[in-house]
Amino acid sequence: MKPRIHDMRIRSASRYPRGSVVAFEQDKWPEGRIPYVLSAAYTPSQRAVLAKAISAYNARTCIRFVPKLPMDKDYIVVSKLDGCYADFARVGGKQQVSLSDECVDYPTVIHEFMHVVGFIHEHQRDDRDGYVKIVWNNIINGANSDFDKLSSVGLSNYGEAYDYFSIMHYESTEGSKNGKNTIEAKVAQFTPLMGKSQDFTRSDLNRINRAYKCFAYL
Repeated sequence: MKPRIHDMRIRSASRYPRGSVVAFEQDKWPEGRIPYVLSAAYTPSQRAVLAKAISAYNARTCIRFVPKLPMDKDYIVVSKLDGCYADFARVGGKQQVSLSDECVDYPTVIHEFMHVVGFIHEHQRDDRDGYVKIVWNNIINGANSDFDKLSSVGLSNYGEAYDYFSIMHYESTEGSKNGKNTIEAKVAQFTPLMGKSQDFTRSDLNRINRAYKCFAYL
């Protein structure tokens, strides 16, 4: 069973390594097609935000979020459950994306949908120690797993270097119990900039498009 990735909680399960994006074909969505069901609880303005994020994927990658058809067995349900989280990659069958009211902004929707596509957090890459330092003493109780370095089999960086500006990177004080940094960049000037991206970076897009063989978008 693959993990459900919370922001900020990662439920236990298999570990995925050596990169930031799924590499095994069985973990990817066939042809990049991701059927979805959208909760009726979203307001018109919230639906507009979700539509904007879906349109961004459609315009800049070959990932296609499409309304679920009766024949679709693997699909996501986007609803207001409890905070911001998503099942990682293609689980099989019905899987959850929770976007509560506080989560329905464009960068957060892009981020959570990236988990669905098959992305882990950037600061959990297995090569992260060359780029960031985790300040364990400042992390709130129970959140250490959100900062674990993930290493096992099944991921690739698809030729992309560590990206401080990735939409998948946490802010420097994410999960802090005292307002101090929980993540510090080895290049100090990047520390206050991490986790502030409002959209995909070029590296994010390159990894999506290489993972799903979207060569026309590279």
